[in-house]
Amino acid sequence: MPSRQDAVALLHEWNESPSLRKHGLLVEAGVRGYASDDGLDASTVERYGIAGLLHDLDYERFPDPATHGGVGADELARRGYPDEVVHAVRAHNDALGVTRASRLDHLVYACDELAGFLVAVALMRPTRRLADVEPAHVRKRMKDRAFARAVPREMLLAGAAEIELGFDEHVANMVRHLTAVAPEVGL
Repeated sequence: MPSRQDAVALLHEWNESPSLRKHGLLVEAGVRGYASDDGLDASTVERYGIAGLLHDLDYERFPDPATHGGVGADELARRGYPDEVVHAVRAHNDALGVTRASRLDHLVYACDELAGFLVAVALMRPTRRLADVEPAHVRKRMKDRAFARAVPREMLLAGAAEIELGFDEHVANMVRHLTAVAPEVGL
């Protein structure tokens, strides 16, 4: 399997946007955090983290929902990434109709939209710190349809359900996991 360093280089090769690069790091931190919480071995945690890092690999070049995730998954397969990683990247986009079956599939989906939403909430906090975001802040912002309007609220809730957690617990876990990379992404 390619190394994390290789994965970061690939992310940068395919994405010039600093926000997409940061999003990859945040989702990686969320997925990696859950994998560690699950007690998985170091190589599995690494593999899971790489799936989170690269889940939106193709978004800058191919943002069309009809292909997003599929093009990136094909590129990862071509480069020798494990089938489990390739499948998770493909399965995170509901528009592709790929069934999420593994824990990794569910984690990438659960961490993806919530990571972006948490950043938006953090930026609205007086401190602008991710560590200061609480579930109540997130729920309040979810009710405001004008806030981060591109984020489907039903996906935030579905992600928590897919990993069999209450929404507030998922938010608290994600804040904890993402805080590890907060300085790297400016939060």
